[in-house]
Amino acid sequence: MKKRIQKAETLLEALPFIKSFYGKTVVIKYGGSAMVSEPLKESFAQDIVMLKYTGINPV
Repeated sequence: MKKRIQKAETLLEALPFIKSFYGKTVVIKYGGSAMVSEPLKESFAQDIVMLKYTGINPV
Protein backbone atom coordinates (compact mmCIF):
# COMPACT_ATOMS: atom_id res chain seq x y z
CA MET A 1 0.00 0.00 0.00
CA LYS A 2 2.84 2.41 0.82
CA LYS A 3 4.29 1.89 -2.66
CA ARG A 4 1.00 2.91 -4.28
CA ILE A 5 0.73 5.99 -2.10
CA GLN A 6 4.30 6.94 -3.01
CA LYS A 7 3.50 6.52 -6.73
CA ALA A 8 0.41 8.70 -6.37
CA GLU A 9 2.43 11.38 -4.57
CA THR A 10 5.06 11.30 -7.31
CA LEU A 11 2.41 11.73 -10.01
CA LEU A 12 0.81 14.62 -8.15
CA GLU A 13 4.21 16.28 -7.86
CA ALA A 14 4.82 15.78 -11.60
CA LEU A 15 1.40 17.12 -12.66
CA PRO A 16 2.49 20.74 -13.26
CA PHE A 17 5.33 19.54 -15.50
CA ILE A 18 3.08 17.13 -17.38
CA LYS A 19 0.65 19.99 -17.94
CA SER A 20 3.33 22.35 -19.26
CA PHE A 21 4.85 19.76 -21.63
CA TYR A 22 1.54 18.23 -22.82
CA GLY A 23 1.49 18.02 -26.62
CA LYS A 24 5.13 19.06 -26.91
CA THR A 25 8.02 17.10 -28.41
CA VAL A 26 11.03 16.51 -26.17
CA VAL A 27 14.43 15.12 -27.15
CA ILE A 28 15.67 12.33 -24.90
CA LYS A 29 19.37 11.44 -24.73
CA TYR A 30 19.96 7.76 -24.09
CA GLY A 31 23.45 6.52 -23.40
CA GLY A 32 26.12 5.77 -20.86
CA SER A 33 25.35 3.47 -17.95
CA ALA A 34 21.64 3.42 -18.87
CA MET A 35 22.55 1.34 -21.93
CA VAL A 36 24.63 -1.16 -19.98
CA SER A 37 22.46 -1.96 -16.98
CA GLU A 38 19.36 -4.11 -17.59
CA PRO A 39 17.36 -2.53 -14.74
CA LEU A 40 18.19 0.94 -16.06
CA LYS A 41 17.19 -0.06 -19.61
CA GLU A 42 13.83 -1.26 -18.33
CA SER A 43 13.31 1.84 -16.20
CA PHE A 44 14.17 4.08 -19.17
CA ALA A 45 11.67 2.27 -21.39
CA GLN A 46 8.96 2.59 -18.74
CA ASP A 47 9.67 6.31 -18.41
CA ILE A 48 9.33 6.79 -22.19
CA VAL A 49 6.01 4.93 -22.19
CA MET A 50 4.79 7.11 -19.32
CA LEU A 51 5.69 10.24 -21.27
CA LYS A 52 3.64 8.99 -24.25
CA TYR A 53 0.68 8.12 -22.01
CA THR A 54 0.71 11.62 -20.54
CA GLY A 55 0.65 13.31 -23.95
CA ILE A 56 4.34 14.19 -24.23
CA ASN A 57 6.13 13.18 -27.45
CA PRO A 58 9.63 11.85 -26.74
CA VAL A 59 12.10 11.48 -29.62
